[in-house]
Amino acid sequence: MRQALLLLVFFAVIGTSKGQSNTQEPVRDTIALKEVKVTKVKKKKVKANAYIDVNASTLFQAIRAHMGNARLVNNKVILLADRRYAPTTGSPYAIWVVDGAIIGEELPALDFNSITKVRVLKTIIETEPYGFRGASGVIEITTSRAQ
Repeated sequence: MRQALLLLVFFAVIGTSKGQSNTQEPVRDTIALKEVKVTKVKKKKVKANAYIDVNASTLFQAIRAHMGNARLVNNKVILLADRRYAPTTGSPYAIWVVDGAIIGEELPALDFNSITKVRVLKTIIETEPYGFRGASGVIEITTSRAQ
């Protein structure tokens, strides 16, 4: 160990005394980059709030543009047609959430002019805050009264 340390000191002294003066800048251990490519982060396109038909006879018809391939059965909405029932609740019907309050599976009575935002949640990650009740899908509605 002692001999290795002496050899290091010896080579360090020889390396600095050989042809190098104190006026030169010290040699830096760096890697030269040939090319740096900067990529722009793509933003996800957000669709404008789809049309709400204020002249419709039911809430389902008023927000039909948001619902996709959902269907209405016995005044309840089935969002996920590929499932017969939610594995946890046994119910195939989506729940309605109006201004943060869970209403249930029945269509709520709302003034269509007061609706400002509609979100239809289908995936497990999106419906996770609603637990087992939201396993078949959630329809979130925000009204102007909430704001």
